[in-house]
Amino acid sequence: MSNLWNLQFGGTAAVPILTRGEGKLSDSTSDIKDLTNLGIYGDQSAQVKDPINVVKDFAWTNSPKSSREDVPKIQMIEQRIVLNSTVTNMIYSTLASADTVAAGLINTPVGIFDRVQADNNIATDASAAAAETSDESQEKSLKEKIRDQYEKALQGGYFKTFDSDVLKPYEGLYATEYTGFNYYFPYLEDSYKEISNSFGDSESNVAGPIADLMGSLSKGLAGIANIVKPGTYIEKSQQFSMGQKGRDVSFTIPLLNTGTFDDVKRNWQLIFGLVYQNRPGRVSKSIIDQPVIYEVHIPGVAYMPYAYISNLSVKFLGNRRDMELEVPVMDEGVDGGVSNNIGTIRTVVPDAYELNVTVTGLNEETRNFIYASVKKDKLTVNKPVEAAATPSPATTQVGAATEPTIVGRATGRRNSQ
Repeated sequence: MSNLWNLQFGGTAAVPILTRGEGKLSDSTSDIKDLTNLGIYGDQSAQVKDPINVVKDFAWTNSPKSSREDVPKIQMIEQRIVLNSTVTNMIYSTLASADTVAAGLINTPVGIFDRVQADNNIATDASAAAAETSDESQEKSLKEKIRDQYEKALQGGYFKTFDSDVLKPYEGLYATEYTGFNYYFPYLEDSYKEISNSFGDSESNVAGPIADLMGSLSKGLAGIANIVKPGTYIEKSQQFSMGQKGRDVSFTIPLLNTGTFDDVKRNWQLIFGLVYQNRPGRVSKSIIDQPVIYEVHIPGVAYMPYAYISNLSVKFLGNRRDMELEVPVMDEGVDGGVSNNIGTIRTVVPDAYELNVTVTGLNEETRNFIYASVKKDKLTVNKPVEAAATPSPATTQVGAATEPTIVGRATGRRNSQ
C-alpha cells in the first residue's frame, strides 16, 4: 500500500512536518521559524482530493467493502492556522463594528487595515515594536508587520470564504491552509442533537457596560424613592448568553490488526498521523506550531466550519506483540533534490486498536450551522479577496456522500514573498 503520509524536514530543522502521501512542502517557504512566511504546506489541494477513507479502506469491520456504501460518515478536512489569533481577532472585530459602515471603506486590504489601525490604536512608531534588529522584517514597525502579514494572508487566499449567505458572518475568523489530510470516519454513534440555552446578566453582550450603568442608575433612583419600604427590588430582563464553545461530536471505532500486514501498517500510520498533527510542535524557544483544526460535516447531523480534536485516545485490545514497521521520511536530498529515506522501528501492535475521538466546534452552534448541515452548499476554498477582479473560486461539495472535488485555491494565489 502507499503511505498515508511522509515526515518532511524541509519546514524546520527542529521538528518535521507531516505531509499527505507524496505531497511536498512549499518551495518558497522553507523555514517555519520565519513567521513572516505563510503557506508552509503550499497548495495541497491535489492531496485533499485523495481522502483517507477509513469507511471504505480500513479494517474496522469484517463486512465487505461492497456493504459499506451506506455507512454514515463524518468528514474532517484538516487545516493549519497561519495567522496569529490576535491579528485575526482585531480584523474580525473591526469588520463586525463596520457592519453598518459603507462597504467602500472595507472592500480592500488597505481599507480594512486602516480601519483596524484606527479601532485598535496600533502603534505606528518603530520604537513600539519589539527590540529586534538583526533582520530587515524584524525592524519594521508593529503596524507594518501586522499589515504585511494580513495582506499576505488575504491576497494568498488563506481566509476561508463561503458561497452560502448563512455562513458569511463567520468569514475571517481564521486564516488557514490545507495540510492535504481529508478524513472519512464511520459515524455510528447514538447522539443526534442536544441543546442547552442560558439567559443571564449582560456582561457578554457588547452593550453590557451601558446596560449595567442604566441598571445601577434605575436601582439607585428607585431605592431613594422607596428607601423606607422593605424588600425594594426591581426586576430586569435577562440577556441571552452566547457561549464560545461549540458542540461536541464523538465517535469510537476499532481498527483490526488481525488481517493483512497492510492493515497493520495502515492502522498504525492513521493513528500516528492523527496524534502527531494534534499536538503542538516547538520549533524554537519562543515559537510553537499549533495543533491543526478541522472543517467537520456529518450530513444532516452537524456542520462546523472550524473545529478541533478536544480529546483523542487509543487503547490496545486483545493480544499484542512487537513488530517492525516502516516510518516514511521524505528528506532533502543532494542539490536540493528529494529522497525517500525509509527507516524501521519496533513497536507494540495489538490485535486491535480502539480509537476514540471527540471533535469540538470553535463556535457556538447556531441556526446557520444547522442549516448548512442539511443544505449541502458549496464551500469556496480560500478565495482571495481583492479590490480588483477576483478569479473564479475553487469549490468543494462539503459533506456529499461521495468524496469531494477540490481544485485548490483560486488562480492568482501567491505564496508569501
